[in-house]
Amino acid sequence: MRQDAEARAQMYGLLSAVFLHPPTGDLLRQITDREFLADLSAFFSREAISELEAFAAGASVEADLGSLRQEYMDLFAVPTGRYVSPFEDVYRGESMDGQPARGPLLGERAIAVRRLYREAGAEMGPECKELPTHIGVELSFMSFLCEREREAVSHDEHCLATGDGAAARCRALQRTFLLGHLNAWFPQLCKAIHAKAKSRLYRALASITEEFLARDAVELLLRAPADEGRPSGAAAGIAV
Repeated sequence: MRQDAEARAQMYGLLSAVFLHPPTGDLLRQITDREFLADLSAFFSREAISELEAFAAGASVEADLGSLRQEYMDLFAVPTGRYVSPFEDVYRGESMDGQPARGPLLGERAIAVRRLYREAGAEMGPECKELPTHIGVELSFMSFLCEREREAVSHDEHCLATGDGAAARCRALQRTFLLGHLNAWFPQLCKAIHAKAKSRLYRALASITEEFLARDAVELLLRAPADEGRPSGAAAGIAV
């Protein structure tokens, strides 16, 4: 269980960095590394991983970094023609007739997310300039929860099996956040990225993120009877 939580924390942390910051040379080298791709291919579906492998096959860190950084700005930072608006609020509005509509930033979704952050004892660091409903911040919150779970399991693995203690409460909050937030809106963002991204990189990363979120939710639900517990506080903050 401890290793599982650690691996999940690392994956959420990587995906958070992908959406919070323009790509770096180190990131591109990591995701085009053959060993890294082999590890991913053992976990993700062929459909989810094939585009990342295709990107890696033709990628050059030196030649492509500038255009990929511009791609990031176009998609996630500058609200022009290719901007996808990476905020939960935007994808979870509701019009008068019940049809999907764009929601306001810093509305009820942001209030709900902030409440969960506080309940977990998480804080957004002063270096993070994004809103609490940014996809990168929400993924970072999941990394935070997985790391707190790992720490709790290292102290008492028995509590996770019986549904008592901090580790079980971390998992309960992970379920709440995945089902009530990330999995309720990321598929729409994924679709927008596929429609507007020019490079294979962000289409691939969006597909991998969508599949990872869906699989993690299923795993957490399957384990729910054994580790039921009400989420409660944990010290420290979100590293974003």
